[in-house]
Amino acid sequence: MALSIDEANTMSSKYYDPTLTQQVYEESPFFYRLKQKNRVTWSGGTQIQWGIRYAEAGLARMVGPREQATYEEVETRTGAVLDWRYARGHAMISWDERVKNDGKAQVINLLADKATEMREDMYELFADKLYSTSEGANDFVPLDTIVDTTTTYAGIATTDAAAWAAGFENSAETVLHQYGTASALATAINSCTFGKNKPDLILTTRNLWSKLASWFEGQKQYGDSMMAKGGFTTVSFEGITAVADAKCNTSRLYLLDTNQFEWRTHSDFDMVIKPWVSYEPDYPEAMIKRIVWAGNLMCRMRKTSGKFTGIDYAAS
Repeated sequence: MALSIDEANTMSSKYYDPTLTQQVYEESPFFYRLKQKNRVTWSGGTQIQWGIRYAEAGLARMVGPREQATYEEVETRTGAVLDWRYARGHAMISWDERVKNDGKAQVINLLADKATEMREDMYELFADKLYSTSEGANDFVPLDTIVDTTTTYAGIATTDAAAWAAGFENSAETVLHQYGTASALATAINSCTFGKNKPDLILTTRNLWSKLASWFEGQKQYGDSMMAKGGFTTVSFEGITAVADAKCNTSRLYLLDTNQFEWRTHSDFDMVIKPWVSYEPDYPEAMIKRIVWAGNLMCRMRKTSGKFTGIDYAAS
């Protein structure tokens, strides 16, 4: 008997749909990190909004015991706003696939393959957009826009709020150094440190990650147990976890304070998986299902993150 819509939905619900969302987020080291730190959050409303302090009040001072008190107000807060961004993926089973996939084992294998395909499509989309160097009209905000010293983000320009900028950005340096130069990795970390807040994740290419790992060859290094559970190999520099992402653009190394980031999703559309339905009217004997998402990438404080954009692995 050919695969039916009811059968497909029953099998999908039982074996695949409940874990699809988790698997998509766990494919990427960045999204996995946010998920493990409970930085995947939900909200509703017409926009994504949050408040920031972009300047010091500067109202505290030493005084004489009988000095008259004077009061003034200094504007230090503003609102950051992001629009919702939307993504949709789908899987399709053609008429001939419905006919040929007979029996429980064949049905399960077909649905498993379709679920994997849909998951991989969404992962590829998110991973590619995360590292995009040019933000499209429908894209969520990529790392390159957020971790930048000049670009406007969440409706706030760095020219209006100097503190609303990345703590470090270097495009001129081609050789990665540990210490001792104005653009060394340790110097960049210092530039991105504000009180107790500092980068906790170095995200870079596989080749540049190998360079980091080579620095510590023969030395005792402790990996990040949180990232190891997700299957990611790490090394540590100045107590900061370093991990490679194959999707990261050549020559880039990001220093990220992931405590400031949130993957903010809409509560009604956080990787919601729709049931299999008939593909009417175009292909009435085929079946389709969709996965939908709405959200954006949010950062509460930019100055505790930074980036290198011109590192040459061969020169390093």
